[in-house]
Amino acid sequence: MSRDVVAAMTAYTLELREAEIKLNQNESPADFPRALKEQVLASVLERPWNIYPDFESMLLRGALAKTHGYATENLLVGNGSNELLAAAVPTFVGPGTPVVFPKPSFALYEKLVAVAGGIALPIAIDPTTGVLPLDEMLRAIERCDNAIVIVCSPNNPTGGVLPDGGIDALLATGATVLFDRAYGDFAEDAMPALHDRLVTFSTFSKAWGLAGLRVGWLASTASTCREIRKVKLPYSLNIISEAVAATALDHDDIRTRNVANTIAERARMFEAMRQIDGVTPFPSRSNFIAFTTARNAKDVFNDLHARGILIRDIGAAVANALRVSVGNAEQNDSFLETLSSCA
Repeated sequence: MSRDVVAAMTAYTLELREAEIKLNQNESPADFPRALKEQVLASVLERPWNIYPDFESMLLRGALAKTHGYATENLLVGNGSNELLAAAVPTFVGPGTPVVFPKPSFALYEKLVAVAGGIALPIAIDPTTGVLPLDEMLRAIERCDNAIVIVCSPNNPTGGVLPDGGIDALLATGATVLFDRAYGDFAEDAMPALHDRLVTFSTFSKAWGLAGLRVGWLASTASTCREIRKVKLPYSLNIISEAVAATALDHDDIRTRNVANTIAERARMFEAMRQIDGVTPFPSRSNFIAFTTARNAKDVFNDLHARGILIRDIGAAVANALRVSVGNAEQNDSFLETLSSCA
């Protein structure tokens, strides 16, 4: 990779603003239970902090294996799923490798492909459909040799999903698929079967309400995990984050409750937004809703912020569009009432 590639890139950024109601980063509105926080911290206090964490992260990998019916060799964990994506992309992508992905999507994908020297082949999304462009992706793959696919379903920032059987259809082309299911819980999806050419990325940040701890994990066959492990940074998961995530898996009612509340509030918000003149929400299976406004979206964004509500301006990805995270009922009511007066 030449320095010119980096010079042409822009850093991943987030507009730093404060607000009473924060609905801009797809976070869970529910914090992890305090009693469990105290339980984990008490156990971590008994461990030496001058010693590196377990190199293999066996506590969390073992808990994930038990929960999902895998062997520990099928799993890698890290400092958020972003770190694992940053290891997986250069494992499979080199100079000239064609990489197919829907766009707009998570900006990190295209950055990682550029750093690895791959050839980005973005496939345009129509966010009004709620479905990702599988047929167009398949046609793009057919025109390439040794293609890699990166797909986020539900997709960030649009909320759409792959059609049923989409992962199998992508694998049937012979492509390697990097499947980011960071928001999969909110689509009530199931983990796909293990495959040598499939890597599935998941996170504790969204449905579990643990974004502050930065814990992600990936699943694939043992042979594929061994290849990614060659690239992954060592000691990337600290002892506190690992212990909390492992404890969380013993309390799946937390995730189940968070997901159910989010899905119910998402449906309520979507219908309410449809009734607001000038607002067009996009179908979403995630924990957020993207939408356009008849007014200039940047003006709507600023008006909402002036009234204490921070959402996300995604106009650089989708023309005149904004994205709001699904919060709790009180936060959502405040957002809807304010949006109706300024859209």
